[in-house]
Amino acid sequence: MAAFGTDCGPVGPLDGPQGRAWLRAVALAGAGRFAAARALTAGVSDGSFGSAARCLEASMLRQSGRHRAATVPDAAALAIAYTGCEQPVYGMSVALTIDATVGLAADALGTGRYALGARLLSRADEHLAAHDAGAAATAGADGAPSGPVPWWAVPRARLRRDWVAAELAVYSGDTAGAADAVDALLTADPGPGRPRHHAKTLLIAGAAAMASGQADRAAELVENAYRVATESVLNPLRWAGAKMMSGTSGEERGAGAARIAAALEEEWVRDGADLAGV
Repeated sequence: MAAFGTDCGPVGPLDGPQGRAWLRAVALAGAGRFAAARALTAGVSDGSFGSAARCLEASMLRQSGRHRAATVPDAAALAIAYTGCEQPVYGMSVALTIDATVGLAADALGTGRYALGARLLSRADEHLAAHDAGAAATAGADGAPSGPVPWWAVPRARLRRDWVAAELAVYSGDTAGAADAVDALLTADPGPGRPRHHAKTLLIAGAAAMASGQADRAAELVENAYRVATESVLNPLRWAGAKMMSGTSGEERGAGAARIAAALEEEWVRDGADLAGV
């Protein structure tokens, strides 16, 4: 599965026209082809994947540095998740509610509203806790889940929550929180089988390591993230890695990374990104 990697569990509702369109859009956005991804999400307007499509649109805006604009599709995603998602067996309504809530938290961080971001993350944690309690209540005698647990639903949303929690610590100057986030993220890392999520986890862990004074560890994590993103042609993450490397590597390597980032920016803008001073 190009969007989420290997062994993601039951496909379920993904195997329908809107699910397949959303999956293709996710894969295109991961490669930096934002215009093509937006063309697909425009046709996915309601139900579960309407919410997912709005979250993806918000994510592309954030990656372009437009956090305030991203609140509009994230808020729409949350409204749809609350009212229009009926896939309880796969936990989709919970996953989409968490996705949208975490997206709004990320939007808040990008505009310096750290207290709001923290409150939204707490709300996402409440949804996760309620989901976990429900799952425990219906588990079998051996503690195994009573139904399918696809990685692309709640587990993926949980990882996105961990990303934004780490970013909150970094952006707000919480050195201790950033240090704790490094190991937490590496424990949650889904691994090479899911290269996009693997690369982003390593990248955010690298930022947290840098923010907590672990310069050597940060450089290693960011370089690994950049390598994974390059091998898998994940240009937005490759660009982010190059930008970070330009400031954390030595002078010569840093200059080379800056040139790579500039070249990727040109390509990314041609493919539909509207980089707002990032």
